[in-house]
Amino acid sequence: MQEMTNPHDRFFKEVFSRPEVAEDFVFHFLPSHVAGLLEPGAFALSKGSFVDGNLKEYFSDLLYQVDFKEGVQGFVYILFEHKSYPAPDIAFQLLRYMTRIWEQASKQPAVSLPVVIPVVLYHGSVKWSVPLNFASLYRAPESLRDGLWDFAYHLCDLSAYADEEIKLGAIAQVALLLLKHVHSPDLAQRLKDIFGLLAAMNQQTALRFLETVLRYLDTAAETVTMDDCQKALEAAFPERGEMFMSRWAEQLVKEHHQEWLAEGLQAGASAVTIRMLTRKLGGLDPATEERVRRLSFEELARLGEDLLDFRDKAALTEWLDRVEKAR
Repeated sequence: MQEMTNPHDRFFKEVFSRPEVAEDFVFHFLPSHVAGLLEPGAFALSKGSFVDGNLKEYFSDLLYQVDFKEGVQGFVYILFEHKSYPAPDIAFQLLRYMTRIWEQASKQPAVSLPVVIPVVLYHGSVKWSVPLNFASLYRAPESLRDGLWDFAYHLCDLSAYADEEIKLGAIAQVALLLLKHVHSPDLAQRLKDIFGLLAAMNQQTALRFLETVLRYLDTAAETVTMDDCQKALEAAFPERGEMFMSRWAEQLVKEHHQEWLAEGLQAGASAVTIRMLTRKLGGLDPATEERVRRLSFEELARLGEDLLDFRDKAALTEWLDRVEKAR
């Protein structure tokens, strides 16, 4: 997978690249007269993106080839908008991307172009207020509108749905609820119920998906600490929560060790460890940050492993006291 700096983009791609998740989403949110034409179990992910490079900060996309029950093939194009407000020219952007899909399809021997069903998934903090059709962009007399080309796209604005209305399979449901509430101040209180949706899943499948979820929360959720995640996991999985978090801690340390090497060992390790501590415990005072910066590389590596067990800043202070006394 191409490296993605936007955490929402990466999370969307990791989750919705699973055909069963995309199919679950499409059959749940598309109108029945459209979804009813599609053949279940026939979603196949097509490679490549059609979003302009300068717009990748705001949009991500996935293209699925689908079978219609009438025996023809087409596409469902899912455009994910991760701005905090809806783009007024989204219909024009979709038209450009759909044209590129048709250009690609026209290189294959065929007598007609495939149907492309455009779907916009939006999780901004402001309710979607942009018209859902291309004709709204025209500035033309009414008498001309009947002769002008138009299309409508399908919208899934997560802010318009109550949590109880988002009833899908476990992975799709968890993903959509996290996208909906990632910036909510009460996300930490919601995590137990959100994690609990995975209780019926196979343990290994749940663990792999939770690594994706925890990475997303670690990089995108400003109101949630790793301690919040651990408490929610232990509440949702009394027998397995600590194990899930331990496995995630191992993965996190491995990833950050690579980051330390890239940033230059000592200075990089200090900076990354302080970021990890901030996510875990909240902001550190300048004196504590300076104590962390004075740690050796080996001490920072140990701290990176131990910090997942810290319940509060006092635990960090005690850890630093022990290390400094042992020198």
